[in-house]
Amino acid sequence: MSKARPRFGKGRSYLPASYRQWKQQARQLLRMFWEAHGLETLDQFELHVEAHGPGRCDADNLIGSILDAGLPDKTSGFRGCWRDDRVTVIPVISFRWVRSKQQFWDVQILTRVA
Repeated sequence: MSKARPRFGKGRSYLPASYRQWKQQARQLLRMFWEAHGLETLDQFELHVEAHGPGRCDADNLIGSILDAGLPDKTSGFRGCWRDDRVTVIPVISFRWVRSKQQFWDVQILTRVA
C-alpha cells in the first residue's frame, strides 16, 4: 500500500484508517521475521524493492510505507527493524516495478553498505 497523506480535522492531523491498518499488519510481519531470526535493530543498511502489480502507485509512497512499518513503535514495544529512515541509516535505496496481475513485493535488506 502507498504511504497515505495526512488528513486534517478538528485541529489535528491523522492518517486514514486503511493505511494505519496496513501499516500495523506490515509491522507485525516484519516484527515476526526480525524476532524469529534474532535480528538487531539496524543502524545502516541498503533497501532494494521489486514491486509487482498493476502500477497505480507512486514509487516514493510505496517505499515510504515499508520504511514506516519498520520503524520503532512505542505503543507495541517493537524496537524496530531500523532505528530511523534518514539517509545516514539508509544511504542506498533501489526500486523496480514489474507489471503483473498479481500484486506482491520482493524486499531485500543488505547490511553491508557500499
